[in-house]
Amino acid sequence: MLSLYQAILSQHSRQLTPVRCADQTIAQLHRYFEDVVLENNLAALVIESLSSKAERSQRTMEHILAIGRSARHAFFFVSPEDALNQLPLRRKEGVRELVLLPRPSQTSRQEHFVVIADARFSALLVSLRDDETEGEQSTGYEVVWTFEPDIVYSALEYLMARVTAERLSQTEEFSGAVRTCMPKATSLQLTVSVTTKLARLLQEQAAREVAVNRIASAIRSSLELPSILQTTVNEVGNALSAQHCALRVDGELDQSPTTKCYFRIGETGEPEQEELVNDLNAYHARLSRKHKSFVQDGRELANPHDEDEARPVAVVPLIYQLRFMGVLMVRSDDATRIWQDNELLLLGTVADQVAVAVNHARLFLQQQQLALTDSLTGCVNRRSFEMQLERDLRLATRMRQPVSLIMLDIDHFKRVNDTHGHDAGDAALRFLADVLRDELRGVDTAARYGGEEFAVILPQANLDGALIVAERLRTRLETTEIPSIGHITASFGIATFPLHANSRNQLVSTADRALYEAKHEGRNRVATPDGEERELSDEMFDIACETPLSESEAPAASPAV
Repeated sequence: MLSLYQAILSQHSRQLTPVRCADQTIAQLHRYFEDVVLENNLAALVIESLSSKAERSQRTMEHILAIGRSARHAFFFVSPEDALNQLPLRRKEGVRELVLLPRPSQTSRQEHFVVIADARFSALLVSLRDDETEGEQSTGYEVVWTFEPDIVYSALEYLMARVTAERLSQTEEFSGAVRTCMPKATSLQLTVSVTTKLARLLQEQAAREVAVNRIASAIRSSLELPSILQTTVNEVGNALSAQHCALRVDGELDQSPTTKCYFRIGETGEPEQEELVNDLNAYHARLSRKHKSFVQDGRELANPHDEDEARPVAVVPLIYQLRFMGVLMVRSDDATRIWQDNELLLLGTVADQVAVAVNHARLFLQQQQLALTDSLTGCVNRRSFEMQLERDLRLATRMRQPVSLIMLDIDHFKRVNDTHGHDAGDAALRFLADVLRDELRGVDTAARYGGEEFAVILPQANLDGALIVAERLRTRLETTEIPSIGHITASFGIATFPLHANSRNQLVSTADRALYEAKHEGRNRVATPDGEERELSDEMFDIACETPLSESEAPAASPAV
């Protein structure tokens, strides 16, 4: 048997134009048609077929019961596993209840419809989706609706034939209901009301799709997490016409969380932002325990001028592979606002996208750190050192400030390996890296240059400052005992830009030669380039500006000592 959608479209193809709708829009379309019956107390025939769901909210169950009690006759086609089968239906004299008509749970096509018929109003909404379209999962429904009595009558004829074929025992009851509620006319007022709602819903759907697409585009085009998160709150806030939208993503390990906020134009300020962030953190603590969305609707009798009254808010968790990563929150200043299912589905969809984006950004950062970090010591590797030195020299040239470079090498490192083993040698390298991290500033860079040789970049440090740092490092190494190894020492060579060199490669080469001199003079000492010491001058920076910082002169390798 053809589906209702196919049957109606084949008979009235000239009068009906299918519209494609997203999944989340279908439930809202049904709700608008149902509201005509509830809000206008229509003693009409209502026939529906909904998406099969094993679980339904209490609010949804009460809504469907209300339809059954308000309508003159109500029939719902349900599959065996649908939660609607759990409704407490009782057939009492003078009490109208809906009737459940079983339908097959396994069908090749998913069909949803609602039919409303009485003497002064008739309406039909029917949608169809293929489970599979050309091998890919379908992403929406083809939908048609009408208020023409003759088309609604055609739908009723089809449904009577279907009930007769599938549920013969209920044919008489169903046919009797159709005969007593035959569509005769359509109220213009009700039709305009529903049509206006449908048009607004489709506009909102288009806005939500644009928002999701923009967020997806931001995720695809960038791995900069702060930019992605700000785009997310802006698009969600605009799409849902929210007063505020906020997003919190937890930091990894001991890192601080990242928070981004959206404020409707003209409604931002420090007190408002502080209040929003406090609320966001409170909901974060609440959802982190249960990992379930929190929805607070407005109230019909709410006082919009009562600032102490709780505002409508919807909060969804960010979950990736069962791991809680943060929360997305929207808040409305409409005290009577009811969050719709499609709006909550939008929030859930965006939250899933953001969770995936956060995970990908972190994986990228980890891979980037692995590519630029020495795995044994945790210091940056030589490639990262060269890039950082280039950046620091360019900034120093613009700011006319010095940069000093320390090259250091563990003395008699081969002896440590030969005497205590390579594991002990690795422990000595890690110990030296820890000393560097403890003694250096946050703006300084420590790198493993190669083997047992390390390099330290000291931005805004002149030669005297670099000498102080190098001597402090040398003393710390000399006086600290390493378990199972004993004491180690290191030799240090220093060069300062632009005092001793006006390019990156020259600076490295000069510091390396100074290191060689320290080794040659007996080790465990600090050496600087030979020659008469000069004061830094503007002329030196001018010469550096005229010289490419990464000129091709190769750094001289340290002679084996």
